[in-house]
Amino acid sequence: MSGDWADLPIDLLHLIANRIEDLKDFIVFTCVCTSWKNAAPKDKFDVFTPQVPLLMLADKDSDYRQFYSLSKKKVSSIFLPEARGRPCFPSEGWLCTMENNTGEMNLLHPLSRTQIQLPSRENLMALNGLGDEQIWTCIEKVVLSASPCMTSDYVLVVHYHANINHLAFWRPGDLNWTHIKCGRFGAITGINYYKGHFYFVTCMGQFWVFEVAGPTTSEPIVEPRLLFWSEDNHLSSAFSSVLPSRVI
Repeated sequence: MSGDWADLPIDLLHLIANRIEDLKDFIVFTCVCTSWKNAAPKDKFDVFTPQVPLLMLADKDSDYRQFYSLSKKKVSSIFLPEARGRPCFPSEGWLCTMENNTGEMNLLHPLSRTQIQLPSRENLMALNGLGDEQIWTCIEKVVLSASPCMTSDYVLVVHYHANINHLAFWRPGDLNWTHIKCGRFGAITGINYYKGHFYFVTCMGQFWVFEVAGPTTSEPIVEPRLLFWSEDNHLSSAFSSVLPSRVI
């Protein structure tokens, strides 16, 4: 038998693929080479079925990043030099990475290592009349409306701080981030996407919703709407707990 893994018989590859029970392992299988990808049964997994997440461990200044599998109860290392030394923010199986020195931002798929370039942190700061020298800017969370693996019609919303609380969004084809007018809602304590709408909760106990038009609308107007306002601020933490963050 040839030593080239790409030359394994198609029947053998089918048998191997059908024995894989974990989605992560199945994705890794399809990424080996074209012949392995073609041998993988297309209906093996329902990609819309919720999967047990992987937990990404702290950066160790290495080209490898470690992930803990809750289902297998073990740590795996993945070669991911694109994430080295960069803060990573997960959503829908992707990571939003940011280079601290240059402010370069990307969406990164940790298994295929596919990257999608985003507007920079400098562009994000410019929305608020700030320069990239703003030293205590931080991203709290990013939320994708859908996985870029599945569709090109998706929206990425970023919740970040630059002196005060901010929201901005980006869609495929956009050259810049677009600011979302949040007014003085108070600090956002949780944000997520569900069935066509983005929802966020503030520390004041307010529950807001908004939607972002697809890329066919060049300049969408995003106006968050108040759904609920509790006088009991303790409810804000309860709302936050029902807006979970998928890891990868």
